[in-house]
Amino acid sequence: MTIGRKCKRKFGVKKLFVLTILCCLALYIGSVVHRARGFREVWTPTGFVNVTDGHCGVKCGHGQIGFYVKTGVEIKEGPVICYQNQIVVSDKLKNFDRGMNIVIINDKTLVVEYVKTYDTYVDDYEFHKDMKTLVKEGHIIILASYDEISENLSEEGHRWVKIFGSELIDQVNFRDSFMLIGQKGLKQGYAIEFAQNKGEKLYSDGIEKQGCFTLPLGPVLPVEEVMYQLVSSKIVNVGKPMEYCGLKTDCSDREFSVMVSTGSDSTKLPEICVSGYMIMDSEVNNAGRGMNVVVVDHHTGKAKSVTRFDTYEKDSLNLELHLESMMAGDIVIAVAFDDASRKLNFHTREILNELGSSMAQNIKFRDVWYFVGQKGIKGFTNMEKISYAGMDAEWPTPILDAFCVPSKIEGSDMIPDPPANRNDVRREFCKKYDGYGEFCHPEHVDNPFLQPAELTDEHLKENLVYSSPIVIIPGLNHNALVRTMETTVMQQGVKLENILVAWDEKFPELAELANMFGFRNVSLDSSVVYTDQMIKALEKAASIFPTAKYMIVIEEELVLSPDFLYFLAKCTSALEKDHSLLGVSAFNFNGFVETSSNKSLVYRVEDFPGLAFMIKMTAYTERMKGGLKSCCNERAWYGWSLPMYNQSHAGYMLVPDVSRVYRYPYQGFNSDEDYLVSLFNKPRETNLDKDPTLHGVEELTGSKYDSVIKKFISTASHLNHRDVKNCSSNNTPIKLPESRRNFQLFYNQTKPTDYSVLLKLRSCFHLLVTVNHAPKHLYKGVLRFTYTGNNIMLIGSSSDFAALKPTEIQYYNFR
Repeated sequence: MTIGRKCKRKFGVKKLFVLTILCCLALYIGSVVHRARGFREVWTPTGFVNVTDGHCGVKCGHGQIGFYVKTGVEIKEGPVICYQNQIVVSDKLKNFDRGMNIVIINDKTLVVEYVKTYDTYVDDYEFHKDMKTLVKEGHIIILASYDEISENLSEEGHRWVKIFGSELIDQVNFRDSFMLIGQKGLKQGYAIEFAQNKGEKLYSDGIEKQGCFTLPLGPVLPVEEVMYQLVSSKIVNVGKPMEYCGLKTDCSDREFSVMVSTGSDSTKLPEICVSGYMIMDSEVNNAGRGMNVVVVDHHTGKAKSVTRFDTYEKDSLNLELHLESMMAGDIVIAVAFDDASRKLNFHTREILNELGSSMAQNIKFRDVWYFVGQKGIKGFTNMEKISYAGMDAEWPTPILDAFCVPSKIEGSDMIPDPPANRNDVRREFCKKYDGYGEFCHPEHVDNPFLQPAELTDEHLKENLVYSSPIVIIPGLNHNALVRTMETTVMQQGVKLENILVAWDEKFPELAELANMFGFRNVSLDSSVVYTDQMIKALEKAASIFPTAKYMIVIEEELVLSPDFLYFLAKCTSALEKDHSLLGVSAFNFNGFVETSSNKSLVYRVEDFPGLAFMIKMTAYTERMKGGLKSCCNERAWYGWSLPMYNQSHAGYMLVPDVSRVYRYPYQGFNSDEDYLVSLFNKPRETNLDKDPTLHGVEELTGSKYDSVIKKFISTASHLNHRDVKNCSSNNTPIKLPESRRNFQLFYNQTKPTDYSVLLKLRSCFHLLVTVNHAPKHLYKGVLRFTYTGNNIMLIGSSSDFAALKPTEIQYYNFR
């Protein structure tokens, strides 16, 4: 009787039909499973496997790949890997070592491309790197352990083994044996793998397997997808609760709370709180050196993965893959801590930029930084801050912030806040040189270099002041020099190529400083005294800028007012019309708080030059060149003696009532120290407006200015001699109404250089006149200044204007 008849008799026709269908279905499901997993047949050899002649004796069917793998046995026998009947790793080849011994095979050509050994007992960095970059997706690896593989196989290392389909790698402990045949991107659980625990023994027994398989070994997915599945499947440990993550109230329904602390030093580790629970700190999830990264599900506000990448010690390739494996909408929170920059490569920083960071490229050694971004964001996040380490790697100022993060972060096309730039050029300079305390202070060292401002006054675009050389002559106060240079750059319309720093050859660092600012610079032969350096600077500048019409000179320890160049430019109309005017001084020696107040007022005076001044180049070439040591070998406060312009006078300068430069207080040793302290340490008035209007510039030329003086004398009120005597006798200031009135006083002189009466009057007006120092800024025997808002004119009896004194008015003569 046939089997069919027996079945029909036993089950009947209908039951037989159902049974046949079920059998067919089972065969179909089995074939699907077989095709998904790929054919494999693996067994333990029962006899001796001959591997001494280079062959392993495994013969498989058509389209199948044969293998023989034997892990190391203690440290007595090395591992053996046989592929397609050829020995690839063995004792005889001497190409194995402690750790993971891996054969890398091209899945398309089935050719062995590499044979590698990774000592993961010591470190797994090279293993990470090669698995990411050397092994292509779909490539096969055959792995055999020798001695020990687990000691320093990190969490990332375990993930990489799992990316080749492993399920058992997490069960491998110290000196356990492990073998694996996998494919890059293979779904977990589809690899051919075996693990052997050592139990109570010193070493585990070896593993020995042989067999056949076909490709693919199972479902092969993109590595990013496999990595995402591995990361997201891990249970995230949660730390202590922190109500609202430090916020006063909870966030809205479509937001979740976050707190980030970047840590403050080696004893205070970074912290990350998400949705009311500490996710990373010293007690949970191993917060510490490198990049501390939390990926959050944007739907639930719960942490999906928590990982620390030690980008100080190891390459950031794993961080790259981790970030690339994020799913659309995932939110990433990253905190950099001591130090995350050393091996944070350019590509990783670009990935962070794509996630919304505008500062990742700025992270340097020991800087702290936090960032909250999102996969798919358009533009830059506004939840990002950076704090820079000191020049000598001092701990940066820590950052502590708490905020609500929306489920969809709206990016900005522009960086939300001005970025905290790091000025490495300035830092390098400050590491090399001392004496720049303010410039190199940690709060300032990363400030960007200032850039010139555009000239806003269209009428001055062609003014020659803005194409004239500006000669900066440094002294010994380097902090003051920096302020001079900074306030020079801040001048509207200034051109950096016209600024020349003339430095003493003893201080080559000043060339570097000038270059940082974008200035030209020139070295001068060393000088013992400042005036010698100044003479050399003028000669050098005249040779470098031979066609310039004006030369602007800025001496040491000066800070320029915002309208320094503007003021000079406004005065050029008078200079152009009057050959007797040699230039313009920006400093009023009489410009104390009590004796200057009118920003629009300019005087014509006989003093030359000033601490910061502009002179006509013709005045230099015709009257100073070749004779500077005889005419101009004194400091500005003593004045220079130029060859006579004509038989009556050497020439005139223009001086503002309110100075356009501020001079640092005097510090030093000098036989004239009392005078210098009185001159520079007494409170002074300096203009702070960028473009105040100047009045009467056209009246500063020749006879026109004399007419201004005459008109003033004819209309001004006369100071009461009794009031003057009282103030001079009691050494108290004279009391005048604050009514912007004009006052004058004619005083007695025995000769033009007799200033004995002015010496007595100094207390009345806070004037600086001494026995050994004549009053500054006289014009033909007339001294002008402002006092309590009033215009004051003191006229000596030897003045050209003394003849205008009314007959009924007596010369004041203190007795």
